[in-house]
Amino acid sequence: MTGPGTIVVQIAALSREDDAVSLAGALRKKDYNVFVVNNPATNDRFYHVQVGPFATVPEAEAMKAKLVAEGYNPIVKK
Repeated sequence: MTGPGTIVVQIAALSREDDAVSLAGALRKKDYNVFVVNNPATNDRFYHVQVGPFATVPEAEAMKAKLVAEGYNPIVKK
């Protein structure tokens, strides 16, 4: 079970930190609450560009729809 504020919308998983930071910066200019996540402890080689967190799935789905309309291919992660 997920707690409040634990749902995010992932826009991309990129292998280069520079690319992830660049994408996050572009989204930040559009007033998205965007951040980059990387977890080397799990051997995660990707930099995940995410928006959120959201308290409910419908909120996250609404953001996903907005991002799809802008040409992104996001996924909701709980």
